[in-house]
Amino acid sequence: MFKDYDKYLTASLKVYLFVLLIIFIMKIVGLDYFGLDYNNAFIIFIDNKVNIPIINNIVQFILLAFQLYLYTYIVSKSKPKMLLVCFTTSVNTFVSYFLFKYGLESLYYLITFTILILHFKMHSVKLKESVKFLIMNTILQAVSLITRNNSITEYSFTLSLILNIDYIVMLLIWCELIRKGGIICLHHGFYLLKKINLSILLKELQRKSHKFKSLDKETKLTYIIYFILSFIWNIGTILIVLLIATLNHTLIECIFILTSFWLSKGVFGKAFHLSNMGHCFIVSNLAYYVLNRITTPLGISIVVPIMLGVGLSYVTSKLVKKAYKPLYKGMPTDIFNETILKVTDKDSVKYSIAYDYFIKKQAALNLSYKYNYTEAGIRKMLNRINNEIKKLI
Repeated sequence: MFKDYDKYLTASLKVYLFVLLIIFIMKIVGLDYFGLDYNNAFIIFIDNKVNIPIINNIVQFILLAFQLYLYTYIVSKSKPKMLLVCFTTSVNTFVSYFLFKYGLESLYYLITFTILILHFKMHSVKLKESVKFLIMNTILQAVSLITRNNSITEYSFTLSLILNIDYIVMLLIWCELIRKGGIICLHHGFYLLKKINLSILLKELQRKSHKFKSLDKETKLTYIIYFILSFIWNIGTILIVLLIATLNHTLIECIFILTSFWLSKGVFGKAFHLSNMGHCFIVSNLAYYVLNRITTPLGISIVVPIMLGVGLSYVTSKLVKKAYKPLYKGMPTDIFNETILKVTDKDSVKYSIAYDYFIKKQAALNLSYKYNYTEAGIRKMLNRINNEIKKLI
């Protein structure tokens, strides 16, 4: 089920950045509902028990070293040298201590920026690209800090730790996507998200509109009534979900889960639906009730409810029995692999021949020379592969 988890990570990252932008705009216009919960019992308890300077300093050092390790991995796309990471973190901590001690806070960011650039240079990262990454990273941190931190005067060890949780989770996702070679790719420190082809969406909308206009009046009326009833049913289901969330004091978290689910619903393909609407209603409410109970409060993390919502979309899509289309020339490589690996292995001759024919668009005659088959034998093998694919459900 989790063999293509890079899609799940990618969707979580996209939804997080989108939601962060929305709540940042809301914060700017005065709608501040998503900050840290300073009165959270867990935060107060940890602060009272772990409010020891030496422990705070050790934890802060570990966090800085870990983040620098992730930064270096992202920019250099290679495993960083741990000793060098610890050395850079130590120098930065030492310099920062004296800057603040002698009232030179204004130089803090400039010195830190310079130290990080030198660190990246020691890992063979180009100066221009390391600066671009640091600027992008600083902007993201600033947006997150402004959005989540309600008061500059309120500060504690635990609050500082919590402010780093969501950010570190996102860095880990980026690093994993680089390692996995997922659909988000890094180009000199910048992530280039795949753009939605609006022209394809518009063409599909026009096609459906034209098809609807060609229907007779009775069929049109049937579709309209079905759409209205489905809309009312879905709205009613959402209202019940939100009511249950309100009774459990998780309304905002539930809204985040719902939003993440709907934003990522089309990413993983068709979502799972039960044949009976009553059963679907019960299962939906139970699923959201469970997610509302296991999610963290929004005052601690906004990533957890987002990842739960995306996870619900991901898991339900995996429950759909998928019918695979036959292979054809010019098809995308990822769809080709997803389809053909259902009927053969990647190391087999069948896969190699099909790849050369459908992806590289080589002629069957040329393949017959390459693989010592007759041209008719090549075509027969390709037809047999497609026949096996047609049987998949």
